Amino acid sequence: MSALECYQQYLAIKQHFSKPNYDYFKYNGKVKVNAATFDARKDKLFFQKLAKHPDVTNFLVANLSENDKAWIKELAYSESAEKTYKAWIKRQQSLTYIFQNDLEKLDRVLKNNFTCKSGEHPLLLKKFLGKEISLETLCILLEFSGAKAMWDTKMEYDLVWESFKTKIEKYLPFIKYEKDKLVKIALDYFEE
Repeated sequence: MSALECYQQYLAIKQHFSKPNYDYFKYNGKVKVNAATFDARKDKLFFQKLAKHPDVTNFLVANLSENDKAWIKELAYSESAEKTYKAWIKRQQSLTYIFQNDLEKLDRVLKNNFTCKSGEHPLLLKKFLGKEISLETLCILLEFSGAKAMWDTKMEYDLVWESFKTKIEKYLPFIKYEKDKLVKIALDYFEE
């Protein structure tokens, strides 16, 4: 990957996670980039370094999904950015295992995890905020259940939910999993 292509990926993924109107998948990761403007940038060196990474796109997704304000210098020369990437890869590779373990931390009665009680967050959201379950599990369960629409209505003015709902929408398309397999695992776990 060239430094210019790396810059384009960085902008596309950064905009995906920080701008509500930009969708990385809808636009196939394309953003307008001017080569002359890029060549004049003082931080071009950082993109040259990052372009040598063996997995630039996933590296950027891993880091910018956690912090959409991260600058290129932090990413190109940071050990913590590489640790974030490795932890993200590990989660993606063991998603079924993580999902099963996360289910054990939830109420066995399915609806109890999604119900919004007056003035309280749903149990599923509390478990995520308490770092008991992963973002991937939260996203997958919200996708299966369709509960996100209900949460949007019930927690319309909730600042905590407002800060996470866009992150969930933006992050979900990057999660690669076998839907039928995880649905079966969830159905086997939860009681009606």
